[in-house]
Amino acid sequence: MAFFALRWFVLPKVSHLPIKEALIPFVFIQGIRYLGMMFMVDHQIYDEFPKDVAFTIGVWDYSVAILALITTYALKVKWKFAIPLVWVFNIWGFADLMTALPRASALEFYNYDIGGIWWMSIIVGPITIISHIYIFIRLFKNLKKKEVDKYATK
Repeated sequence: MAFFALRWFVLPKVSHLPIKEALIPFVFIQGIRYLGMMFMVDHQIYDEFPKDVAFTIGVWDYSVAILALITTYALKVKWKFAIPLVWVFNIWGFADLMTALPRASALEFYNYDIGGIWWMSIIVGPITIISHIYIFIRLFKNLKKKEVDKYATK
């Protein structure tokens, strides 16, 4: 569903925008990653869930959320270093997902009572993954465009 919403409603609106404007909603939505801290709250997930995994997921997600808000502001004010900051944010955020998802899946946490975290897993998870992929696509297209522009001016 998230894919189709993106494809049908969001991409037609942002695909023609300059990169800094187009990335704002995709970076900003990552600000909800503070929800990963729910893993660290007692009684949100089953008691046997390893505390070290919960802490890792919570801290990484919170750091991504903070970085997302800073990066969103940098994009909004068109800061000179906004795009390099987007690279840092996106690599950090994607690394978080690539670290957390296998660890949580290996624990088969989906077979247990995970309380309110369930909605986060089925809604927020896909949205963050799709957002990161779109951000990478735009960043690489921007690099390619700069390379073409560089050779066109010679």
